[in-house]
This record gives sequence, structure tokens and C-alpha cells, in this order.
Amino acid sequence: MRSVRFLILNTLIFFSGLYSSTLSAQKIFDSRLNGESYYSTGYYYLPDSTKKSGLIKYTFESPTSFRFKESIDARAVTITADECIGFHEDGDKADFHTLSNIKLPVSMTNARFSKCFAELRIGGDLCLYLVYFEKSKVWGGTSFVAPGNGYSPGPRRVATSRFFLKKKNADIVQEVPKKAKHFKKELAEFLSDKPGIVEFINSHDYTDDEIEMVVQAYNYSK
Repeated sequence: MRSVRFLILNTLIFFSGLYSSTLSAQKIFDSRLNGESYYSTGYYYLPDSTKKSGLIKYTFESPTSFRFKESIDARAVTITADECIGFHEDGDKADFHTLSNIKLPVSMTNARFSKCFAELRIGGDLCLYLVYFEKSKVWGGTSFVAPGNGYSPGPRRVATSRFFLKKKNADIVQEVPKKAKHFKKELAEFLSDKPGIVEFINSHDYTDDEIEMVVQAYNYSK
């Protein structure tokens, strides 16, 4: 067991450096929501795996759809997660897959989505996904400051994201808890097929900040 832990520790150290510079849609997440969204060359896949190339705009305002144009002069249409199995944007160098039965805290209570888009951050036996969405947040009771307009009624929409895990060839999707005690309990149960990984998770109060290293350790361990 000591040798397993040693392997995991070395794997985590290696991938903490490797993935610190990973290209991700997160880099333009906030700027897009501030009105700087754009169309990028890319493609999406129909359920039968047919590839449709053109121009894509994904603003992260909703995790369930993106805008698509076959050419710069073509009319834009909305493509939903029910209509395709994933898409790729060249500008972000990001691949998005569809996940099923996802709960997201988009308002004061969690909302369940039958399907939504999720950025693939790490592939392998254990895949790590990041789902982007907007969440309602109340500032100062029931009002928030609208730029240039003073106070406006209603909740403010803020950009946020959540990590999810999914094992290869499995349907179950596991949200990555943000709090350390939930992280330890829920992920130890989800990754119980590899006792060495469970032992490592239980040895420290990890949070979702370390999830990329944990996923790589799982994928590279025996």
C-alpha cells in the first residue's frame, strides 16, 4: 500500500505542473459574459456522429445550447444538447460533450437538466468535465446595481461553474463537492474501485481545487 501511495504522490506532483497551463474555455468565461462573445470556427456532432462544420458561439449563459452558422453570411440557428452529442471550438481549443441528468444551482434551488454541455478537461478511464452556467444571486436584499442605471429590481446573474466526474462506459455522473468533508466522503464512494486512491483522498482535506490531480492519479494508477 505504501508503494501505491508513493506512485499517487508522484503522479500528483507531475500533473500539478502539467495542468497548470491547460487551455480551457475558462480563460474567456468572464469576458464573454461581458459582451465580448464571438463566433469561432468549429464543428459539432449529430447523434449519429455526422460532423457539421461551421461557426460556433457558446456564451455560457446557458449550459444547454449554442449558436451555429454554416458560414459567415449564413443565418444563425440555436443547437441544443438534445440535438447533438458534442461540439468543438477552434478559438478556445475546447471540446464539449453532453452530460445527462445534471443538477445545477442556477437559482435559489437546484435545477435538473436532462442534458447539458460540459467541457472535457481530462479524458481517460475517469473523465473530468466542467459545466459553465449563470446563477441568480441577490445583492442587498432584492436589488442589484446595474452599470450606469443605478438600482434595478431582481436577482443578479453571475458566471460560475461546477466540476463533474464520469467513468468511461458508465452513465452515472458525480458532481465534485466544493467542501472538503463532502469531497472526501462522496469521492471515496465514487472511486471505491481503486482502494489506493481512496486512501489518498482520506489522508488529506482536499477540495475541488485538487480534482485534476486526483483524476490523473486515478487514471495512471493500477
